Amino acid sequence: MVITRLRGAFVLLATVLLSVGLVAPTASAAPPSRSDIESPAHRIVEQAIDPGDYVCGPTALDAYFEELLGQLTESDLEFLLTTEALDIPTYDALLFGTASDPEYALEGQARQLQNTFRDLRRFWDIDSSDIQLLAMHGDVLLDVDRVARVLVVAFGYTEADAAARAQYIADTVASVPAFQGGDNPIFTLNAFAFSGEGETDPLFASIPDKIIMGDGVIDFLEAIGIGDVGPRLVLAHEFAHHIQFELGLFDSPLTGAEATRRTELMADAYATYYAVHARGLALNTRRVLEAEQTFYEVGDCFFDDPGHHGTPQQRMRASAWAAALANDARPQGAILSAEAFAALFDAELPELVAPDA
Repeated sequence: MVITRLRGAFVLLATVLLSVGLVAPTASAAPPSRSDIESPAHRIVEQAIDPGDYVCGPTALDAYFEELLGQLTESDLEFLLTTEALDIPTYDALLFGTASDPEYALEGQARQLQNTFRDLRRFWDIDSSDIQLLAMHGDVLLDVDRVARVLVVAFGYTEADAAARAQYIADTVASVPAFQGGDNPIFTLNAFAFSGEGETDPLFASIPDKIIMGDGVIDFLEAIGIGDVGPRLVLAHEFAHHIQFELGLFDSPLTGAEATRRTELMADAYATYYAVHARGLALNTRRVLEAEQTFYEVGDCFFDDPGHHGTPQQRMRASAWAAALANDARPQGAILSAEAFAALFDAELPELVAPDA
């Protein structure tokens, strides 16, 4: 259901969402196919209906999820699972959003994220001039024309069926108080990187490189107490996936869960290196690692799943390694090339994922 070259759709929600990266990747480290893009919120709703399949917990996310789901009735949950409402904000931003369109402008922490995005493009030595940073907003669900457009292009509805379906979705989202007119974070609890390179479908091949930040992600990070640094770390993580796209770093001898773990731990490391580097964000190392510990402790018990992102301890090891690398840079302030950083990471990877990690 979603599009090619999507990566890291918010690994932070690993227990329930199986992701920061949020989308569950395919069985190899190659960017996922279009059928793999769906809102990670599906897992939240499915867990509410049948918690028996989810073995992790309790986690720091439990209270947040319970608050979101506690507002919803069984009828509301059924609506979310039987319509396209959870995916429409993602598809709308991916297919039709542009950085110049105010409908897709960042809202939460907009200035800070825009500044960080500009700085990331300066910091890393890849061609990032074509990457667009934009937001997805849940209030798109109230716009019948935009919803219908997504249903036609992404889901294959006829125009007549899409118009009727879009009206039903908009009316329901507007009438259910818990949906908050689309502003409930469950509709936009996602962040991801996208590249259409290698896509054979002309529609998706024509989409420019993007990083899309959901309003729900910002809400979530603020709710768990890391709103000061969390959004910037997520953006840096997603930018790291564009480094991997650009340098072909999804290719490796690894397959399945090990391949995905490698690329996600590498993105964690890229993000941390940039965040603490004197010529990056120059954030306090302790605060960065504390923030990362908060969302890494969500955990990931799906060790055999292709979407496995590494255990909390493995992710912390990757981040701590990258922080030390940045702090020990010689000459002082020297920035490793993106390619050199990847080579150092791959050399260190066996230690990061050792049995005691």
